[in-house]
Amino acid sequence: MSMLRNNNFSGEPLRLTHIKPSFDAEELALASRQDLWHKFIVSNCQPHGKAEILKAIINACEPEILLPVMYKRENENKSTFLAKCNSGAIENLVKQCLCIVLPGGYEIYIDIILGFISTRQLSLNPNKVIAKSLYQRYESMKKILNLDDFENDRLLNSIFCPISIPKIFHFVLRCTKQGVMGNNRESRLSVRELSLKHNNLTAIILFEKFFNFHLTKLDLRYNQILDVEYLRYFSEFKITELWLDGNPLCTQYKNAQEYIEAVKNIFQYLQKLDGVIIGMEKKFIPNIQTHYLKDGSKLPLIKQFVKHFFLMYDQEDRSIMNGLYDKNALYSMTLGAGTNYVHKQVSKAFVTNRNLLKFVDYAKCHEFLLRGPDKIISVLRRQPPTLHDIHTFNIDLLYESNNLLAISVQGLFSYKEISSPPMVFNRTFIIVGKEDNEYCITNDQYFIDGPYPNNLTQDNNETKHDVKNMCVFVPTMFSPSEKNQLIIFLQELTSMNSTFSLKFLKDVNWDIRRAITNFIKMYTLNDVPPEAFE
Repeated sequence: MSMLRNNNFSGEPLRLTHIKPSFDAEELALASRQDLWHKFIVSNCQPHGKAEILKAIINACEPEILLPVMYKRENENKSTFLAKCNSGAIENLVKQCLCIVLPGGYEIYIDIILGFISTRQLSLNPNKVIAKSLYQRYESMKKILNLDDFENDRLLNSIFCPISIPKIFHFVLRCTKQGVMGNNRESRLSVRELSLKHNNLTAIILFEKFFNFHLTKLDLRYNQILDVEYLRYFSEFKITELWLDGNPLCTQYKNAQEYIEAVKNIFQYLQKLDGVIIGMEKKFIPNIQTHYLKDGSKLPLIKQFVKHFFLMYDQEDRSIMNGLYDKNALYSMTLGAGTNYVHKQVSKAFVTNRNLLKFVDYAKCHEFLLRGPDKIISVLRRQPPTLHDIHTFNIDLLYESNNLLAISVQGLFSYKEISSPPMVFNRTFIIVGKEDNEYCITNDQYFIDGPYPNNLTQDNNETKHDVKNMCVFVPTMFSPSEKNQLIIFLQELTSMNSTFSLKFLKDVNWDIRRAITNFIKMYTLNDVPPEAFE
């Protein structure tokens, strides 16, 4: 970290080293000054990351607070950061001989340059920066405070502020009063909804009453909370809606009722848990969730896949789906009973209906289980053009491993060329990871049922879609393996060598059809140079 040393105050910067740690009166006086930034030099860093190193140092300063800023990895074994803290935090580090033990017994060493730079030279006020960020995250009309993934807030810039550490969380909430309440004399935050998703929280440990009685909704999804008992801080509030999905505590109960009872023991006013109204089981109504996506870590991948697949499936020419299916992929489709006349007419187009209840010739059972992308896409192209309503989709993650996902997608769709109410579909995909961080379908099970009941749709009129306004999908090849496949294909088709095949494809942004068209035109006019065929 290249900064000028400050020589504008009495006393030169002093270095505390882990080789011979000390903290005499002169060093104590320099560490106590609030107009100075101290520089921390961390060695033996490899192979640990920023968050792991800084959290260990912050915890080592307990009960004092240290807020690192301007962290920089100087090389693979050394990193630096600045902090403005009281002498107690530094004294606690010196007591540990400026050696911090990380989880697993790995040791890192710290040197501290006291009084490295003055606040006049580096005018960064962490309190004000955090307060400004909190102001942006507060919806005053709805009284919603959103602290999701606070550690990575872009407005914090170079300030490392992990609210998973109780002292830091307490500090942030004190800053919240400044950012949200300003000069308001109220002693507590007026917050109805508090969201704390994706913060690696293990517990809520606060020794001050920050919130007033308005707090009724709490979202703690995707944290590391092990026991609902660690949330007793909120037991005095009338929390009616609570989200705990994606926390380890959710897996500790034998059944849903046991889970509900444990949570209600803390949140006695609770009416809704993880999006489900509790108490409905007494009325024999099953608990339903719109989406089940486990801890949410695969959510971006699943959303990307679903949007990508159905956008391509809804195109006029489904041949663009080539590349989505694995070479040994399996596909099958079944049709429901379908009492509607239009549905029965449409079902005639699906000659591969594998519904075992409808089979007369069971020999076709194997025949209608299609294998390989050529057969699958050929069948998909013969199916009537569709338009799926992605806003009606429900997605369930059935299984996941490092390179495999099983997901089920349910929703509504309509046929573009047929006037009929929306129909119901269910599609179950097995998706596997390949090279170049790609994923492809290895199993596709497709089920279509009759029209959606009219009384449950927005109106009873037949749904009409403006096909002109539908998004057009333009396929783009990104991965090296896909590009290599196109080069080989063009080589085999034209007898050109790989160099010229590559050139033809690059000239048309990897559009294979245009590349072939251009080749035919040039070949007809004898414009393809002889070296292209060497």
